[in-house]
Amino acid sequence: MRTQLLKLLSPIAAALALTACLSGGSSGSSSPSSGCESFENADRITDGGEAAGEAFSVELLAGCLEHPWALAFLPGGDEALVTERPGRLQRVSLSGDGVMTEIAGVPEVAAGGQGGLLDIALHPDFANQPYVYLTYAVSNSEGELTTELGRGRLEPGSDELTDFEVLFTATPFTDVRDGHFGSRIVIDGNDRLFMTVGDRRDPDSAQDLNGHHGKVLRLNLDGSIPADNPFTDNDGETMAIWSYGHRNTQGMAINPATTEIWIADHGPRAGDEVNILPVAPTTDSNYGWPEVSYGRTYGSDEPFAPDPSPGDGFIEPIYFWDEESFAPSGMSFYEGDAFPAWQDSVFIGSLVQENLTRLELSGDTIIDEQALLEEEGWRVRDVREGPDGFLYLLVDEADAPLVRLTPAVE
Repeated sequence: MRTQLLKLLSPIAAALALTACLSGGSSGSSSPSSGCESFENADRITDGGEAAGEAFSVELLAGCLEHPWALAFLPGGDEALVTERPGRLQRVSLSGDGVMTEIAGVPEVAAGGQGGLLDIALHPDFANQPYVYLTYAVSNSEGELTTELGRGRLEPGSDELTDFEVLFTATPFTDVRDGHFGSRIVIDGNDRLFMTVGDRRDPDSAQDLNGHHGKVLRLNLDGSIPADNPFTDNDGETMAIWSYGHRNTQGMAINPATTEIWIADHGPRAGDEVNILPVAPTTDSNYGWPEVSYGRTYGSDEPFAPDPSPGDGFIEPIYFWDEESFAPSGMSFYEGDAFPAWQDSVFIGSLVQENLTRLELSGDTIIDEQALLEEEGWRVRDVREGPDGFLYLLVDEADAPLVRLTPAVE
């Protein structure tokens, strides 16, 4: 059956399909993805095509990842940490040998549906404060779920997170088990951590300032709440909120040209959006969900809500998809030298259209959209520019690869 399947796949997907296996490693153990069938014999560099005049190749770096969600580059640029949704954290070699080491000390997560171990970020001064920040779905004693933020220390040469501590727990817990945890995190140049929380399939919660669902939160690196947050005059849950009226934000990145934080939010059926967060504290930070939306009701072509319009009190998206669903995930601005024509672009993974999308920018305006890797049928879960100026992608599959886009081999 596998031989017949490979005949139907593109050259890149065929090479990657050879890597299929179960992760199966134990904490602290190193194992090459060559444990997957024929990894070492696969054609690991293949033609990826051309985009905006840049010809690129696709290089397989590792296989065997089970629904990977996010990656972060370790100092030196030779390794990355990769989260797997079932609850594993892997240190992955970027040399192409496929070696992975599972990191112990990861918190217990509620894995299932869209929940599990999700985003990752390193402390800005990781060399001196080797904290690894993680977001994940967590369950309480009643079996209800929410999104949580925690951090642990990963000392040089260690294969274990130590001193792990919970920094923030979004409230309330709900009995919705399978979706809308949001869960992207970025750390800005002022040591503020921004964290997205989905609406937990309760649209009205995005407008309720008594809870964290459907919000972007702003925290200090120790999980405390900055004194200049926009709602700190109020008590309770409101104090962590930076913006609200979001549905399920799974893309977030800092625009290096402006230091603004951009987010990509899921619509209902279409209506997916790209938005820019406020740069200064303001209570006028309502992005409208579910009061306004460019999306449609599931199962029909009826509008879910009125379109945003000037004067309605909501912040309008700078870009949106209103004809078909896009389902944005990982997001990365490109500023490297490896692909000069891709500068002034932001890349977003699409889970529904199954591609990597390049959005060309003119200032804060998106002027063109281009799909890459359409023929692969990949649900691109995360995209990050590496310290080498190449793009690194995670694919959301049960036996998934980590791949790298590099300039085409002559």
